[in-house]
Amino acid sequence: MSFSCPHFCPEKDSCLRLKTDCVPGRRGCVLEGRAVFAVPVEERLRERAEENRRNAVAKSLGLPGAKDESPLRPFSGGMRTRRDGGS
Repeated sequence: MSFSCPHFCPEKDSCLRLKTDCVPGRRGCVLEGRAVFAVPVEERLRERAEENRRNAVAKSLGLPGAKDESPLRPFSGGMRTRRDGGS
């Protein structure tokens, strides 16, 4: 299932509300507690942090392919909404 978030900034793949990388379901996210994800939020946060560290090291060393911002990519968190409507 897909979703639309008014706080998502596609140019930077970031959350305008939290002023950080967009990781749907993270603490403070409007989806927190309202959706079930195939890949746990904690795992996706660790992966994003590792990706940011690699990009920072590559950029500081001036390596080709270093990224100034997170790449634009489609959401693939395997989300489904809860049918019971509970939080």
